[in-house]
Amino acid sequence: MPVISRVELRRIAHEWRTRLQRVQQILQPSEWALDDWNRFARALTQMVRAYGSTWKEGGSTFWDVRWTLQDGGELICQTEVTDDSRQTLVVAQTGGFAEGLDNYTWFYGEFGQTGDFLGTPYWVDGTWKEALAMMMLPQQAAAGFYLSGGNVGSAAMIEAKASHA
Repeated sequence: MPVISRVELRRIAHEWRTRLQRVQQILQPSEWALDDWNRFARALTQMVRAYGSTWKEGGSTFWDVRWTLQDGGELICQTEVTDDSRQTLVVAQTGGFAEGLDNYTWFYGEFGQTGDFLGTPYWVDGTWKEALAMMMLPQQAAAGFYLSGGNVGSAAMIEAKASHA
């Protein structure tokens, strides 16, 4: 009958403890603090400005990116920069579960020139956040569990639809 050494037993226990911690993080993800939302919003704003359609209206410049959702509707990311360098980011959904509403706002925040929030941002936690965060990470190429259209490298995923402004 083979005998397991203490070192091997500790290694096995450590592996299982690590696996259980990963499962717990997946089932109960930690909530983001204000600084986490600020970093995420700034990165999302840069992505929208890099890939979005753009137009000027009055003293503001707008950028807009839209994705088709697997469950129906669209996820819309739109940012606005005013002449006084104030920047606004909105993430909203039309259609899907929001059918019949004008839209459902997932995130709204305003930034100053330093990139910090002006006032208190509004957000609703959801899978939209994980999908967009995965798109912004180079090693995480696909957000297909929420957004249809392939991975971040495909033109169909990033290409913005014509704005409706």
